[in-house]
Amino acid sequence: MNFEQNIQARFKTEWLNNGRLLPYHLTLCGAFEIADKIAKKRTELNAKGTLSAKGLDEAMREFVTKECIPDLARSRCKLEASADAVTAKRQALTIPKPDKGDVAGALLRQELRAHLRSMAPGDRAALLMRNPDPATIAAVFEAPNHLSGIDDQLRTKLEADIVAASHPEKLKEIEVERECINLADIAINHAVDNIRKATGYEHSNGKAFDEFMSKASAPIEAEFAKKGMPAARNVEDMVELYKAMNKQDQNDFIARWVSGELDPVQQQAA
Repeated sequence: MNFEQNIQARFKTEWLNNGRLLPYHLTLCGAFEIADKIAKKRTELNAKGTLSAKGLDEAMREFVTKECIPDLARSRCKLEASADAVTAKRQALTIPKPDKGDVAGALLRQELRAHLRSMAPGDRAALLMRNPDPATIAAVFEAPNHLSGIDDQLRTKLEADIVAASHPEKLKEIEVERECINLADIAINHAVDNIRKATGYEHSNGKAFDEFMSKASAPIEAEFAKKGMPAARNVEDMVELYKAMNKQDQNDFIARWVSGELDPVQQQAA
């Protein structure tokens, strides 16, 4: 199993059947298609025997600037927007804030914090990690750490455990989406590495290649900055990534699209 097959295999079948996650696989496939296109173009130009080593590098730089880097830059921008959206989803899973208008509740929480503060550190940590009641949880997270006698480490651990217990399915969805983003990012990086090798930058300093990539990517990045991050899961994007598939995958994709299985997800960024 080669590198591309290994990454493909990590994208689980059930994710392919999820309209929300499928676009990440399409991005992954598109990046691998670009990597293969780069290798084939280099072989084609080299086989002609009409170019010097320098001329071959220059021809490849012109080719990837026009035919490859814009698509990769576009995919990268959308993937970064997806990562930001997933981070926002996770941050939204927090412990509910208590009703400030509940005076009796506020007094109770104040007493609970005082009680916690009076306890020995070990006893306090044990109590909080032993599935405390909602009032105690609210008391701790309503106020700064020192009022309950806890530190940042305990607060973080306690919050993570409470959120995990309260939103197990949502957390699972978030982690799966993060893994899909990671796999798509690996594929994009693989294509970029192929560009570096195919354009003569393999043995040069990294700065020269970074400058080359930045210059070639600049128009796409400017387009995104001007228009804002478009949703990746829309019909236009599906069509764009569909073009990178082989014929059999295209036929399967069309059948699933017609059935409504791949209806785009409405969200800010993907």
